[in-house]
Amino acid sequence: MSSSIPTDRPRPARRRALALAAALSLVSGCSAPEEAAATGNGPAVTETPAAPAPKPSPAAKEAGSRILAAKDFTLRGKPACKIDFVYAGHPPEDLFWEEPCSAVTARLMTNADLRALGRWDRLDEFAQQFVHALPGGRVLYVEGSHSASVYPIGTTGETYEVAVAD
Repeated sequence: MSSSIPTDRPRPARRRALALAAALSLVSGCSAPEEAAATGNGPAVTETPAAPAPKPSPAAKEAGSRILAAKDFTLRGKPACKIDFVYAGHPPEDLFWEEPCSAVTARLMTNADLRALGRWDRLDEFAQQFVHALPGGRVLYVEGSHSASVYPIGTTGETYEVAVAD
């Protein structure tokens, strides 16, 4: 017995598979659910809010800020010091000081520490606020033989240099 179904025509199961493949290829051109909801062309999409992360304790915040390393290297043919540091809740950073590490002091200081060195008054009111806002109220202080600077985090979320001695 021979089959009466032509062999050049896809069978029903194959047609469904081809239709599904064609439909899936069109999905990437569709609007995202948020866009469709905004234009009234689709169901409203709501996100389930995640539980807020617990806030670190003040002690944990302070412990997270630290100087990671200081390493000598050569910068433009002269000795320099690379200082790696991190403020709690922020990614690690580094800075270069154009003196060998043996001539550089790098430490985290409070406003009381800066006052004791006579450096606090060199900061404007905004820099002072940024120092107070740092985890534990401690800012990176770097001093060499010719100058000193602090590195608070500004409004952009980035650290910046403030000279406190020339």
